[in-house]
Amino acid sequence: MELQPDSSHTPQEKISQFISHVMTAVSSCSLYSEKHPVVAEFAGKMLALADELYAEDSLNFTLVGESFIVNDVPFVEKGLHIANFIKRFRKKKIDKVVFKKAPDLEEMTGFIIGMASREKVASTAHVSVGIVEVRLRGADATPASLLDDGISKVRETLHGVSRFRQLDMIGLEDAVVDFLAVLKKELNVLRIVSPVKSHNEYTYVHATNVSVLSIFQAEVLGFTGEALRDIGLAGLLHDVGKIFVTNTILDKPGKLDAGEWDDMKKHPVYGAMYLAKLSAASPLAAIVAFEHHMKFNGSGYPDTKRIGKKQHIVSQIVAIADFFDALRTERPYRKTLEVPLIAKMLQEGAGKDFNPELVGSFLVSLGEVMGREQ
Repeated sequence: MELQPDSSHTPQEKISQFISHVMTAVSSCSLYSEKHPVVAEFAGKMLALADELYAEDSLNFTLVGESFIVNDVPFVEKGLHIANFIKRFRKKKIDKVVFKKAPDLEEMTGFIIGMASREKVASTAHVSVGIVEVRLRGADATPASLLDDGISKVRETLHGVSRFRQLDMIGLEDAVVDFLAVLKKELNVLRIVSPVKSHNEYTYVHATNVSVLSIFQAEVLGFTGEALRDIGLAGLLHDVGKIFVTNTILDKPGKLDAGEWDDMKKHPVYGAMYLAKLSAASPLAAIVAFEHHMKFNGSGYPDTKRIGKKQHIVSQIVAIADFFDALRTERPYRKTLEVPLIAKMLQEGAGKDFNPELVGSFLVSLGEVMGREQ
């Protein structure tokens, strides 16, 4: 049965809806795979809606400086999907896309895959893509360049984020793809996790390191594909609730007093509530944000012992990554600790603070990759 567009919307609303379909498909393709059913579903919706949007047998999107033009008319509608669509144009150095009447499902899906990938978006008989300049990222990309790109994406996304501003999930999804590529090229995860060079970098470098360390653990445990990407995203977003905590508390160089500590302990709840409202965020991200300070024995915070709440296994993975990276990072109130000492502290916390099987798996795998360097 063919998909039928909703004829009750205005042309501007239909264009917004078309862009929303594009970005939903691109996001699913980046996060999961090009074969995910959502990609084909929204490619079909794009085809159906495009039939109502052709002007002289074509649908044109053009970016000229700060002006976004659709079918030769400036497009002024706002929204998260529209902003991300324009960001995607700029990122891929595209100045124009023309859909000529009428592409087939394969061409529309190919456009989605191209927009989701690091490579040049290929033109077809009915989809013409105008490229100003594209930096190709092939198999010769170094771990350092991939990691730098990933950290830049995290920085761009998390810098200035607030409780009133929705996260750009596309940027974070792309960062996780970079981290996965880095881990395939560099076996020693300690060469990947980045040192914090300044106080202002801590938030996004720590988020990056927790994501990488969580992916590393998950791969060892046998997670693959979309599950692995969801885990990487959950690691990136585990501390997002801290945007609701004042900088006075976050930046305090000394020990927090009782009232400040009570406020700090609310950030898992704030983070879970924030992520639960984001349609583009996976439920796993909200779960991990809520649970990453819970402990294996049921203590920690938020306190849920009274309802018998136990941590999700991914929350247990992220908790280990969070602990490990936090102790490797120099803070105003504490010097960095060496890996053997952190490993000893993890072992001491196994069965109480951390899942003992996950601790064992992490430390064995860490020892193996470090041993290869000797």
